[in-house]
Amino acid sequence: MTALSREDRRWLDAAARMARPFVGTTGRNPCVGALVREAATGRVVGRGVTARGGQPHAEPIALEMAGAAARGAALYVTLEPCFHQGMTPPCVDAVLGAGVARIVVAMRDPDPRTSGQSLERLRQAGIEVALADPAGNPAWLHEGYLSAVGAGRPFVSAKLAVSADGKIGRQGQPNVAITGEAARRYTQALRARQDAILVGAETARTDNPSLTVRLQGLEERSPFRWVALGERPADPALRLFTDGGPPTGVIATDPARADGLPAAIERLIVPAAAEGGIDWSAALRELAHRRTNMVLVEGGAAALRTLLAAGLVDRFYLFRSDRQVGADGVAAGDLETAIAEAGLRAARQRPLDADRLTIYERAR
Repeated sequence: MTALSREDRRWLDAAARMARPFVGTTGRNPCVGALVREAATGRVVGRGVTARGGQPHAEPIALEMAGAAARGAALYVTLEPCFHQGMTPPCVDAVLGAGVARIVVAMRDPDPRTSGQSLERLRQAGIEVALADPAGNPAWLHEGYLSAVGAGRPFVSAKLAVSADGKIGRQGQPNVAITGEAARRYTQALRARQDAILVGAETARTDNPSLTVRLQGLEERSPFRWVALGERPADPALRLFTDGGPPTGVIATDPARADGLPAAIERLIVPAAAEGGIDWSAALRELAHRRTNMVLVEGGAAALRTLLAAGLVDRFYLFRSDRQVGADGVAAGDLETAIAEAGLRAARQRPLDADRLTIYERAR
């Protein structure tokens, strides 16, 4: 396999940037970007991103757009073309049939049904194959897929807003405004990149949220909504169960806690942890089996701390506000210590008007 040039890396980055807005729309399949560059002129003659729901894949879309211009061209793709027959034919066959002369791949597909096999088949067919160095590839684009295949669970992000006096809400009061409009819009955009959102039962009862995406033009990107039930039965009057919005489900250790809910509400019954409560490792594995690659946990604090302590959070979005909640507020506790003990480190910060966002990530 040949090494990548600076120009190769530039075009792979372009393919990744092209695909990034569609993360969260491709179901269990990775959100792949593909570009076809004509050999004689260097111009882009084909573009493709994995379609909504996961099919068709990026490579056939880009190659079909290129048509006859794909012969002798270079194909840039953010993930190794699939080798196996799934809902669509193997993408490696489409690449071979198009007659490209060179393929530049950002990373191997970790799925054992493909991993390295497509690259070898293309090389044996006389196509020049270039594979990016693992340290320099856009793994962020496929982090949900990589987690589902490699770790057997979704990539888990968590989000929490904390006031200047260390509070996350007010006792007995729903929807206490802690952050401003810029932070709320950021959260809406974050939701649009997920396959599912998860909240605890107490947060669902207290805040009665809808957990939808309300940014103009992205309303259809609202993900599946999950409520983790505690010891009490689910409240069938909650907005999540009655608003006719995106699909909703409950996670519980006892099916009786979902009694009284509409039949359309999905039930996920999982084992209890040894110390009580939900076995989150088992729950996340089951979510991965249900074609969930990316999950955003939006509370409550107890669920977040449990997931952090179990090492099941991959990224944490901590919003710090300049607002005061007051003495009757619910304390966040020493959250930054819990984040650090979970192996997450501050990766970047950004202001959001008067608020500040710190993003913590696990070292790769």
